[in-house]
Amino acid sequence: MTDTGIRAGTSSVEEDGTVEHDEIERLIRSSGRVIGCVAPDVEPGVDVASWINVSRFADASGDDNPLYLDVQYGAGSVHHTMLAPPAFVLAVRAPASAGVLDLAEHRLTGTLRSLHLSWDDTVRLGDALAGRVCVSDVSRCPAADGRARARVLSTVEYQRNGVGFARGWAEVEIAPLDADGSSSPRRSIHRYEPADVERMVRELDTEQPPRGAVPRLWSDVAVGEATPVMLKGPLTLADLELWVFAEGRPVRAGNLHHARLAELKGRRTANPVTGWPVWDRAETSLDSAATDPCGPSAPGGLLFTLAGQHVTHWMGDDAFLRQLSLRITQPFRYGDALRLTGTVVDRYTATDEARTRYHAVTLRVAGRNQLGESVVEAHAVVFLPDHGKPVRLPVRGGLTCDVPLEN
Repeated sequence: MTDTGIRAGTSSVEEDGTVEHDEIERLIRSSGRVIGCVAPDVEPGVDVASWINVSRFADASGDDNPLYLDVQYGAGSVHHTMLAPPAFVLAVRAPASAGVLDLAEHRLTGTLRSLHLSWDDTVRLGDALAGRVCVSDVSRCPAADGRARARVLSTVEYQRNGVGFARGWAEVEIAPLDADGSSSPRRSIHRYEPADVERMVRELDTEQPPRGAVPRLWSDVAVGEATPVMLKGPLTLADLELWVFAEGRPVRAGNLHHARLAELKGRRTANPVTGWPVWDRAETSLDSAATDPCGPSAPGGLLFTLAGQHVTHWMGDDAFLRQLSLRITQPFRYGDALRLTGTVVDRYTATDEARTRYHAVTLRVAGRNQLGESVVEAHAVVFLPDHGKPVRLPVRGGLTCDVPLEN
């Protein structure tokens, strides 16, 4: 979960909730100017799938798939080149926009809740990439606790070598400053017992490698089949620092940072610890002092990438990740571990507008922390090869299911 506000300190909420209701309403009214416009708080990232950019992205997510790291291996694969992980497009543009001006002035915080991407083709080594993020809607949203909240929806379109090939949307929840949107109470940094450490080390030592060049055939997959467990973490500061570079966000200091923030509407706020008025709210989740005692948390893009990595490890080189939808239920914090498990929940065929037939499966992926609490829920659509029927790319237009979905 990505928390783009500042830590809970002084609440501006009155007992009857009137103040927070008014702030949400003010924010929704003032957001009309950005609906339909390019998101004012999203910076450009990388613009080419160079080896250094792709390998940096893979390293930051702990992805050891040689298809994304080894040029020679990629050349010998069915793709005849090294690829980038599907989630690499997040390094081009991240669609999670708070989308509003003066978010800090309203004493509100933005938290990434959902992210959805779909692809028509792969990203190959050397591809030129571009993306455009737009704010599509800002509106009230219901909350289980009865507190006033708003929702910002943003969309993104990606181009590869000048041609559109991927798209998506993101949902950011706007809440009063002292609400972190978590489904569980705030807690201190987790400390592991010796038995926990022993179990996790054993899991890591016996974890299955990526499927790689061995094709996973559609006819061999059954509904109810489970994917191998993938363990990530415990999350460290180094992991968070590496992700900043992997996602392609510019990193500047001093007067250059001061000048840049003045140009990014909605990103500039005051540091809650020092009181310095020029601070980037996008850095909140990475700051140990500002997030004490919970510790910093992983950006939503990293969680999306880890869920995607779980799927690509299972599906193999010959398959294609068509779609991935992720919902974040609570933060993945410093020191936390993440266990990803998956289940095949559907199996069917579909045809695109060029009459190319695809053999598809749907996976349900769950990510839980070391306490067994839900962190992410995801659904993925994967195209698999079958006997004499490779996955043909690119996908042309929308898909039509050829047979009823299996239960």
